[in-house]
Amino acid sequence: MCKSERLSQFFDLGETALANSFLPKEALNKAELKYPLKVFFCENCGLSQLIHIVEPEVLFRDYVYFSSGMPALPEHFRKYAEEAVNNFVKSKNDLVVEIGSNDGLLLGAVKNLGAKVLGVDPAINIAKVANERGVETLPEFFSEKLADKIVKKYGHAKVMIGNNVVAHIDNHHDLIKGASALLADDGVFMFEAPYLVDMFENYTFDTIYHEHLSYLSVRPLVNLFKQFGMELFDVKIFPVQGNSIRGYAGKSGRHEISPRVLELLEKEKSMELDKLETYLKLAGDINEMKKKVLAVLNELKAKGKIIAGYGAPAKGNTLLSYFGIGPDILDYATEALPSKIGFYTPGTHIPVINIEEARKNPPDYFLLLAWNYKDAILKKEESLRQKGVKFIIPVGKVEIL
Repeated sequence: MCKSERLSQFFDLGETALANSFLPKEALNKAELKYPLKVFFCENCGLSQLIHIVEPEVLFRDYVYFSSGMPALPEHFRKYAEEAVNNFVKSKNDLVVEIGSNDGLLLGAVKNLGAKVLGVDPAINIAKVANERGVETLPEFFSEKLADKIVKKYGHAKVMIGNNVVAHIDNHHDLIKGASALLADDGVFMFEAPYLVDMFENYTFDTIYHEHLSYLSVRPLVNLFKQFGMELFDVKIFPVQGNSIRGYAGKSGRHEISPRVLELLEKEKSMELDKLETYLKLAGDINEMKKKVLAVLNELKAKGKIIAGYGAPAKGNTLLSYFGIGPDILDYATEALPSKIGFYTPGTHIPVINIEEARKNPPDYFLLLAWNYKDAILKKEESLRQKGVKFIIPVGKVEIL
């Protein structure tokens, strides 16, 4: 973000398979592509980031994550759409552009509220689904060049949205130049991403995988926007995907700056997020958490208990890989998404089955890999819990529910 080369490694998760590269059975005996997964701290601006970059074409052109399949997202996005339209859209002719728009779940809600919408998503298979749903979506990677083309054809955007996409982009300078070119003078760039502070408060290290190139905090973001005549004028925290920040940026001087920006800058400073030692301690704490989880799992296996993974999210694959959990510990992982059912987890080769199948013949314990939806899942699986099925929380406070 700041072009400094003062980068120091603080966490090495080893050579890891791509978190969304689920395998068909016939591929299990073939060599699997793995890439270094090492996290660095910029001693200049404070950004946490990967420096081994996997080509975006490899990661995103054929994608397995569908927003509509996530349990809490439809309601979260409905409220998100209401905020965007009520606060920043002035007429039905105003354009809202979302980058990384996936299957059009959020833009569909925006469209229903009466704004013009356009999606941009490089996953050809998912853009096709969005277009079929009536959310016009360009199957492209967002860039300054594409922003210029959009302006020529559709006009400037009142709102540009980026959910869980800013952290996926390597060239942040091109991203912000593109946002500046795309937005109307009073336009707003709203974006959401996992908040680095959450990694320290709740040990959410499993958000580290090759698609997530940076782990965002407010200080480096303020610095980034400033370089391009823009400013971060508000930040809110939402309990989605763990704790996420929603940033609001616009052209300099066009929006009143919320006191929340300064409050979070001060919080980050009080947590000493500007010091490498803080990050090295985090890596040590995560390693201790790994030992605790493995001790619990090994004790249960020694007693002959059957354990399965609940959910097979990308983040779960980071956890399985770093903890060294394979099919010797988990009999299977469950999913509701057809794009993963019948496949095997990348790197660890645990079979993925339909959640309905697991409900008919449940294990003794579920390792809750989709921990970020803990409350929704525990509520949903109340009948399983009444039958005695227990859930192991493997991140943050390690506990059995």
